[in-house]
Amino acid sequence: MGQYGIAGLWLFLASALVAAVLIAVGSVFLANRMIDEPVREGHNSALSPFLTCVSLVYGALLGFTIVVAWEQFSSAETNVSNEASTLVTMYRQTVGMPVEEQTQMRVLLRKYAGTVEGPEWQNAIGTGSGTEGARDALNEMYSILSNPASSVSANPISQKFLDQLTTLASQRNQRILDSKPRIPGLLWSGLLFGGVVLLAIGGFMRLGSSRAHLALLSAVALLLGLLLFVVYWLDHPFGNELGVTSEPFEQSLSVFDSIDKGT
Repeated sequence: MGQYGIAGLWLFLASALVAAVLIAVGSVFLANRMIDEPVREGHNSALSPFLTCVSLVYGALLGFTIVVAWEQFSSAETNVSNEASTLVTMYRQTVGMPVEEQTQMRVLLRKYAGTVEGPEWQNAIGTGSGTEGARDALNEMYSILSNPASSVSANPISQKFLDQLTTLASQRNQRILDSKPRIPGLLWSGLLFGGVVLLAIGGFMRLGSSRAHLALLSAVALLLGLLLFVVYWLDHPFGNELGVTSEPFEQSLSVFDSIDKGT
């Protein structure tokens, strides 16, 4: 989904809703073929316990999955904002460094932010991994801080900068991990199979009007399709305008320019 941007997101949603409605229509058609007319009295009463049981179990599973997926989505969004904020803090801390080291650190911080905002962001979406550019920038900053011949190693600000650098490396690792789906395939199988079973049982219920029955079950199918799409979207937080974007890093680069100008 992330590789195709916002157009792919809406196309996937439309496909999910169409598939859900087709399952609902198919279940009603199958039920009409298998059940003799008129339906004997007590038919709905016999199916109601099954429908209630499946609805309760499936509703609890789906609700739990949405809550967990939302928490993971929010965590990924917060981590990206914190990583961009850490970059700005580190850039401001370079003000207290000697001119030579200050220039080196600022170049590396810009390299890191530019790489994350561009190539690494797209690479994490597609493959769930980072890029050498951002990793090299981190390693070079560590090398400068650990070099005993460098005047920055004796600077009091260097320890604080090192702490922020360690935090930045941790946040980057977490961002890369967040780009990978967390919901296991077995749980997805349960959600999809449970939705099909729920619609199938609903198709075998009888109403006075076939059109009303079809419309009602289609509405339920649309709701289930939309909720399953939401779960999928939350489990893939990067890669579209409705998810987590690289805007915080773009903002960081703008703040870098302001710091360079002394504003």
